Amino acid sequence: MPQKLGFDLPGLAGNLITKLWMLQRTYNWQVIFPDGIGDVPGIWISQYCQDIRFGDYSITEISAVRHGSEQRFYAGLRDIEQVPMSFIMPIDNSVHKYFQDWRKLEVDDDGYFYPKSYYKRDIYVFLFDRSGIQSAKFVLHGCFPRNCPPISLSYYEDSVLRWGIDLLVDYVEESSLIGSVRSAAFNAAGGVINAAKNLLGG
Repeated sequence: MPQKLGFDLPGLAGNLITKLWMLQRTYNWQVIFPDGIGDVPGIWISQYCQDIRFGDYSITEISAVRHGSEQRFYAGLRDIEQVPMSFIMPIDNSVHKYFQDWRKLEVDDDGYFYPKSYYKRDIYVFLFDRSGIQSAKFVLHGCFPRNCPPISLSYYEDSVLRWGIDLLVDYVEESSLIGSVRSAAFNAAGGVINAAKNLLGG
């Protein structure tokens, strides 16, 4: 339900500004994995991703520097945690093959690592509102697999096979389409108000 803001903009066009509560839901999202890794398209395995968590940046320790009697603190190195995700396994085993091929880009046949620029990739995560409009986009820059866990098979239960993997990431870039539209709307409203004040000699 639209609600009036709790303030008025100098009495000019302020009554036109309302706010609408649009809260994010965790299931309105889509992840897009990169192509060019083996012969399995990234968009194909994206549909099997059921869970992804990222953005857990933490500073491991605070550094201190003394200048005479004063002591100044500054942030230490930022520790970017791994990005865990889980997949349901399709019958063609394409998810497992995709990440196995990705691992082959990291290490050659003699066990030496290739340069990081050779195997790091960007992953895109999109959030949507309840009407299906994109509300935010995250770009996970410089991703590559940290591990390829073994597949556990058992006859004790007949359930969908799930597979978890951790990726390492350089940094996460966030952008918001709705935030950009909102800023543009406020800027436009501000322009109208300023123009009206100028006409009135304010």
